[in-house]
Order: sequence, then C-alpha cells, then structure tokens
Amino acid sequence: MKIPSKHRRQLDEQGYVIVPNVLSESEIANYRALLLRLAEQERKDGSGRVHTQGKGQHVRWLVNKGKPYEKLVAHPKVVPYFEYMLGEDYTLSTLTSNAIYPGAEDNAFHVDNALSQMPEPLPAFPMFVNSLWLLNDFTPENGGTRFVPGSHRFLKKPPSKDDPLSLCHPDEVRLAAPKGSVFLFNGAIWHATGANRTDDVRVCLICFCCRSFLKPMFDFVHHLKPEVVARATPQMKRIYGFHSQPQPPDVRD
Repeated sequence: MKIPSKHRRQLDEQGYVIVPNVLSESEIANYRALLLRLAEQERKDGSGRVHTQGKGQHVRWLVNKGKPYEKLVAHPKVVPYFEYMLGEDYTLSTLTSNAIYPGAEDNAFHVDNALSQMPEPLPAFPMFVNSLWLLNDFTPENGGTRFVPGSHRFLKKPPSKDDPLSLCHPDEVRLAAPKGSVFLFNGAIWHATGANRTDDVRVCLICFCCRSFLKPMFDFVHHLKPEVVARATPQMKRIYGFHSQPQPPDVRD
C-alpha cells in the first residue's frame, strides 16, 4: 500500500497527518474498555504510571497484556507511513496508551525520546515517529493533543517549562479528529497533552517507532512473553527489533 501523495507532502512540510478510519467501532469500544480496566487495576496494585498531577495515566507493555494489542504492531493501514518516515527496517520503540482524566491541565511542549538530549540543530530527517490511535473523538476541550505544525523544521527543542512559549505558542493547534483515526507525527514537532475540560476520560493507544539504529524505549527482544514471540509473523518480529540487534560473540563452527 502506498500512502497518498498529499499525505507525504503534509508529513514533510507540516510534520503530521491524520489517517482516517483505521479502527472499527467494535475495536474502539473493546480497546477503550480493556485499557480503562487495566488502568484501574494498575492504580489499585500500585503499578500505575500516572502523570499530570494524577490526572493522566499510561498503561505500558501492551503486547504483553493482551492478544488484541498485537494487531496494532503491523497494521496495514499504518505501516506504510512508518516506512515512509523511518525506512522499511524501522522498529517499535513502545506500544502503550494514555488516558487523560477530567481536570487535567495543559502540559508543556516536548519532543520525543532521545531528541530531547541531542544537541541543536536537531536532525533534519525523522528519527522517531509517534502515532495516537484515537479511542475518543479528540477535541480542543477534552485534551486533544497540542502541537505546532511545521515545528520539526525548527531543528530546535521547545523552550523550558518556565518560558511562556512552552504552554502557549502562537501557531499551536489543538487536535480535533474522530475516534478510530490515527494521528501520526514526526517526533520532532513540538507537542503536548492538552487540558481536559469535559466530564469524560480521553483515551488513546500510542504506537511509537524509531529508526532501526536507535535504541528503543522498551526491550521487546528480551522481554516479550514467549507466546507473543511464537505468534509473531516475520514482519512483526522485525518491527519488534529482532533483526536490528548488536552481534553476539563469534562461535567456532
């Protein structure tokens, strides 16, 4: 599958695209229910990864927490976008989720993963690509992601949290997109979680990928459950990173 030329241009120039109709209504309902149940369980057992003063929560390592999440790893509607941005040998960095509860405030802009530690100017080509799989309609009112279109071309990191521009850039957009779509973007664009002013939790899945020569956030090769590896297709194993490992010591034949 080839991605539309208008999407290639938008990714190059603006750094993001919205891929429509990726998840069905039944998938949306199922993933949302599963994730909210997991989030509640993990808060109760103390393993919950909360943020935004307790108004946000990640559920991580999803491929080890249920077979349905494996469908996201090599989804045919989304893989071509990662390949266009990161090359055909890209790898998965993390597969997680994010829930933003009512009362959450705006977070400061950031760039993804190792980009925040790199010297400026940042690389002019994509190093990381993020994707949010929307399980709600995202709106400016319910925590739709804040981002600055085209900011990947600044080749700069966002200002520090004490700078007003970290919370209010004149060119920022608050994402408005329907549930079931995927908001896919260059990890170098300035982005952040938005405030949730509604009475409902806003939920998304997050599939975050990187170039094969970069260190992923999660070590899937060594920590996937054996049954997950056994079920994986050759393409999924490549995306998990099995083909991009450092070489072991030589062994005599």
